[in-house]
Amino acid sequence: MKNLFRTLLYSGIIASVLFAASACGTTRNEEPVVVETPAEVEQPSENVAEEQPAEAVTDDTYEPLILDDFKLLTLDGEETSLYAYEGKTILLNFWATWCGYCVQEMPVLDAFNERDDLVVLAISVGEDEDTVREYIEENGYSFEVFLDESGELGEAFGVTGLPTTLFLGPDFEYFYSFPGMLTEETLTEILSVIEGIRSERN
Repeated sequence: MKNLFRTLLYSGIIASVLFAASACGTTRNEEPVVVETPAEVEQPSENVAEEQPAEAVTDDTYEPLILDDFKLLTLDGEETSLYAYEGKTILLNFWATWCGYCVQEMPVLDAFNERDDLVVLAISVGEDEDTVREYIEENGYSFEVFLDESGELGEAFGVTGLPTTLFLGPDFEYFYSFPGMLTEETLTEILSVIEGIRSERN
């Protein structure tokens, strides 16, 4: 099976297994986000070889989606970037202190952040430094925290509800975006599927 079909298949498996999660709204009234189920992948017909154009994606031509580098602003006002975290599976988690689901998933993210092969980059959307710092220090979280006060970064990634988590490989390959609260089971399943995809390529 071609890499493209395999990747779409894995995405479908993730969606079907994990679609029960919900998300806070992007405003403080916490209206839930309406999330549409991904369209089913159409299975190739028996004569697919005749139907495919010459430029069809194959194992030799498929290229992963690698994110470009972008700046991240720490709570101390210093600038770093996505590419500073090369070599680990990256969870880009968009959140806010007023979001109930974000608050509930934080301990899970903090626990997974202790893994040597994974890093959580928690990006606070629409809140100021003092609010975010007070919340993080009060709860003693150890993951990396960044500010997106204008919401520009969240908007660039199409974030329409909080929390939303993007899953990136060690080389910044985009794998999956999960809109909603992550549980330990959900997070474990997503990471397992991603690892399966990466292992098949090696």
